[in-house]
Amino acid sequence: MSSSDSISRRALLKTAALGASAACLPQASLAAPEARPHAFAWPENGTLIPDEGWHLWVDTKAHWESDDIFLPEDVAWVEQDGKRELCGKGRPLPVNEPTGGWSVLTPATGLEVMLPTSVGQHFWGKYGAGVDGKPRPYTPEEYRYASTASGAPGPDSRTRVPSVPPADDDVPQNGAYFGVSWFYRTIDIPASMQGKRIFLHVRGAHLRAEVYLNGKLCGYSIMEELPFEADLTAAAKPGGENQLAIRITNPFGRFDWVDGLNAKWGKVSLYRSHGFGALDRGISISTHDAVRITDIAVLNTPNPKHISIKVEIEQIRPDDCLVMEGELKVEVLDPASGTPLPSKGTGPGVGSGCERGAVANPQGPQRRPNQASYRRELTAELTCDSATLWDVASPQNYHLRVTWLGVDKHADTRTIAFGFRSFTTPGIDTDAMFRLNGRRIRIYTSISWGFWGLNGMFPVPELAEKEVRAAQALGLNCLNFHRNLAKEDVLRKHDELGVLRYLEPGAGKMAIGKLPAKTAANAPGTVMEDAKTDAEKFAQRFMFVKCVEMVKAFRSHPSVIEYCLQNEIGADLKNPATLAILKAMHDEDPSRCVVLNDGFVQRGAAQAWYEPWTEELQTGERPSSHLASGISNLHEGKLHRSDEEKAGGWWNDHQGAGDQWYDQFYKSPTSYTYRAPYKDVLTEYGEMEGCARPDNHPLMVHQIETTYAKYGKRGSDGKMRGQSYDLADHEEIIASYERFLDSWGFRKAFPTSEHVFKAVGRTCYESWMNYMENARISDELDFAAISGWESTAIENHSGIVDNLRNFKSDPELIRGSLLPVRPIAKQRSLVIEQGKPATFDLFLANDTTKPATGTLTFTMITPSGKRQQLISLPVPQQRPDIFSYLLKEAFETPALTEEGLYRFKFAISSLPLATQTKELWVTGLPAVLKTYQAKPAHPDPHTIYDMVVFEDLKIAVSGVAPALRDQLLGLRGFGKMGEPKIADYKPGEHYDLIITSGINAHTKAEGQVGETTGESMPVMKPGHTPEPGEVAETNKLGSFAPGILDAVRNGTPLLAIPQSDTLSDGLAQELAAAGAFTYNGAVGDFRAPWMGNWYFVREHALFEGMPVNCAMGGFYQTPGRQSNGLLIERAPNGPEVEVVVGYSRDHDRKVGAGTFTAKLGNGKVIFHRVPPMHPVMQQRFLANALRYLTSK
Repeated sequence: MSSSDSISRRALLKTAALGASAACLPQASLAAPEARPHAFAWPENGTLIPDEGWHLWVDTKAHWESDDIFLPEDVAWVEQDGKRELCGKGRPLPVNEPTGGWSVLTPATGLEVMLPTSVGQHFWGKYGAGVDGKPRPYTPEEYRYASTASGAPGPDSRTRVPSVPPADDDVPQNGAYFGVSWFYRTIDIPASMQGKRIFLHVRGAHLRAEVYLNGKLCGYSIMEELPFEADLTAAAKPGGENQLAIRITNPFGRFDWVDGLNAKWGKVSLYRSHGFGALDRGISISTHDAVRITDIAVLNTPNPKHISIKVEIEQIRPDDCLVMEGELKVEVLDPASGTPLPSKGTGPGVGSGCERGAVANPQGPQRRPNQASYRRELTAELTCDSATLWDVASPQNYHLRVTWLGVDKHADTRTIAFGFRSFTTPGIDTDAMFRLNGRRIRIYTSISWGFWGLNGMFPVPELAEKEVRAAQALGLNCLNFHRNLAKEDVLRKHDELGVLRYLEPGAGKMAIGKLPAKTAANAPGTVMEDAKTDAEKFAQRFMFVKCVEMVKAFRSHPSVIEYCLQNEIGADLKNPATLAILKAMHDEDPSRCVVLNDGFVQRGAAQAWYEPWTEELQTGERPSSHLASGISNLHEGKLHRSDEEKAGGWWNDHQGAGDQWYDQFYKSPTSYTYRAPYKDVLTEYGEMEGCARPDNHPLMVHQIETTYAKYGKRGSDGKMRGQSYDLADHEEIIASYERFLDSWGFRKAFPTSEHVFKAVGRTCYESWMNYMENARISDELDFAAISGWESTAIENHSGIVDNLRNFKSDPELIRGSLLPVRPIAKQRSLVIEQGKPATFDLFLANDTTKPATGTLTFTMITPSGKRQQLISLPVPQQRPDIFSYLLKEAFETPALTEEGLYRFKFAISSLPLATQTKELWVTGLPAVLKTYQAKPAHPDPHTIYDMVVFEDLKIAVSGVAPALRDQLLGLRGFGKMGEPKIADYKPGEHYDLIITSGINAHTKAEGQVGETTGESMPVMKPGHTPEPGEVAETNKLGSFAPGILDAVRNGTPLLAIPQSDTLSDGLAQELAAAGAFTYNGAVGDFRAPWMGNWYFVREHALFEGMPVNCAMGGFYQTPGRQSNGLLIERAPNGPEVEVVVGYSRDHDRKVGAGTFTAKLGNGKVIFHRVPPMHPVMQQRFLANALRYLTSK
């Protein structure tokens, strides 16, 4: 657009508010980077249509199911008999009017909305996804853990079969609308546009978008969430009002993380992506003459101040088919001043002046029948020695402006933002690593599934910025677009604030072929088969185009470092289609890594990837074999393959074994989780663990309704109230926790549900603090990815932020572990038996190029506040590219004699803010047992003794595991307790206490192993080393041995400690039948690491000497795979029931009891469903429980 033709927003857009989109308002608690005096100005290459003033109308009666669907390559403007029409495969595309005609689209008909938005944001549940138009439970094709037995059947279901856990979830309801909706508004197009070519630019929509202006079809796209344009020229009415309407068809979609399934639409198949009918913001209009610059790409090179430039120019076909000559000028501008930077280079338009005629077609006219326009691509290279480099610490962005001046004096200008930087992968086969601007960098990232609060699909500007600032506040230098496409607003904030980004298209494996029959969509390691039918070939081509267009859309962003085809893919490297898609992506952007597979290379999955281009010849490469770009010193990046070299040069593993931190994850400097195995290849843990915890739901509801109210709906009182597709889910979860707190006296410990969510969230961040410390000390590790980034209210809960990018706890817990320079004391155990020492291994991590200096000191602070320096160490000599140094192995502290929380501080004198604080818990025998004397052999009948000391107790055990028996026997090592007399229960004998787990049958020969990220559950094999919490399951309900309940009624205390579902269910049923309480089943167990479950405990005698009024985290280490809770109530006219430990999971509305007390007749009862804790904690709990049951 020439400067003389620029238009004001006031002239273009009637009734629209002036100004840019709303200023971003990040959360006050987010630690922002250093403020800059002016925000970076992003070139739009046109006039933005305001995000406000749109209307949304749901066209429920529109027909779409049998439509013909067209790929981008099949859609073109065709001129025939003087008429220009938008065609699909040469035939005019149908004009789909709204049901009732164009007059339906009025402000009164539609809901006023602000972009970006979706139908689901405003109408979730109103139209529903069921055949009756109401919400329904998800089907297995929509959600991995959907129940097949409860709720209304899905649209394709005919019969019901019993659900089998974990596929038994009927809680989340699918309230999506699948069908046609209209997003529309009125715009003024000024008279000055008469005679110009007018284009509308859309950043993204889902799924099919048809653009209409004044009832005429101007644009068409099925490339979900990717940018496209519409030619408004013939339909526009300059000088008056114009109705712009975008028809969105949302045929299907998912709301979980799975990205491996196609679905039928008419005669073809398409990838089933996120299921929101949505439209992105940032829509713009531009005007042009006969020649326009349609695209610019800036590609970085190994020389950080040298760039490669691609320019695409389009010209309307003139009558004589000749290509118009003109001049091209390429400039690098300082965006703050607008001043060009001195540059040098080769190619059209580079240098101090323009190059006349350089863009003329050297081959003369090239005309195809009915061709409406002609496009050609030009390349150039440019060096700016004075440029400031883009870096994570100093993200300097520039503008590249390209100007065309035709011989007819008409001009066209396009500007793109970019940064000077390099990202390379040197050292494969020797010492492999990533380098940013020549220095080693290790990637600390988290995987985002592309879900956003409010509309589900596209971030509002506030959330786009909040995402990047949240990553920085957590210490991350990267984020992953995982199983879903990038979003333009987010990448702009990455570029502006200095955080790297990794890209996946979502279901990229579909570009290779089709999913084999009877293969689950989420099955990892799947090798695709050749597409056979026309529908399958369409789906394959769709994904191929989507992958390539993703690269073209985002390749100029300096923050982008990698394109990965597919997460957890299996592939046949001898299948030409496997490498063809990688090559196509690489050809569009040879400056970045293009990777086949993220995941399971360690387990033998295929890997292939292109290195970024280099300035050195590869082995066997001829000096003349440089890229066709015309850049003489850049050469093709090497293609690595796992069938030709170890791990294909890029080793990757995904591990989701743990649901929280366990001591076994760090044993010594040579035995710990996330110790990378190789130095000569790139090493990556592409999905680390899974520590799923709940969102802060009250905060989210407040922000949805108030903070982001402008994106909602105006009420009858005139006030705006925010809306979100998941609002009802958050409200229901809050209500269930509030009821629990009221019902069971938890308000003192947790005044509100928000206190519970924050306490549980802290255990997540504490776990990641420990995990990331492990990553830091493994010097060979190059890439560490937290699984995952955002949680959602209806499926995935392993995110470290919520759908609105709020933290789940104090970000300093994770950020501290990722500080560039960090002393790290790795504990061998988080809990220490009182009177024994703790053992640490002491490290120094330094991810910078500057050696750390000073002295390291390790200090202990006791529970009573006493401070003691334990050791002082000199900072070691540091070497280039070495990030981790072991300073002291197996350092032992003095005996820890106080009970409670110890704090250990590891500090470096030159960087006091880098000090690490590590907390350990110390506990032992209950204090009362250390001071009280045993009951005398001949007690005074008039004296009331506080308790019977264990050496006098006769304890019966029934149906307990050997481990529990050993734990009870282990109590003899404490203080003056002596050795309790433990015997197998015999009916009719008198006991002071009965302990039972209800075991009455052999355990199964097989059980289920916890999931490893996306992998299906394999059965437990003989000789298999169990993962944390993994046990064989019993095959019968637990039961009380005959006579036990009668003994309890008569006053014998009972400790029921069933630590599995079958045992617990049986014992609970019998106690409930006996009248101890009312039992309504269990909450439910652990579904997967990314779903999560948790306990929270209040102060009570059973947990004296243990952390209370908190969530059970690293100090307890209760295995999530074995955890569950009971849904109980006080029996009618029955005894009091006291819940001590609460339990819930994922998005379940049920909150149950993990530990509670009751009575049966005259006997006290403790029911402890919590699985075995940390051994030291377990011993203390047993001692507390025995004391509680035997005291008077």
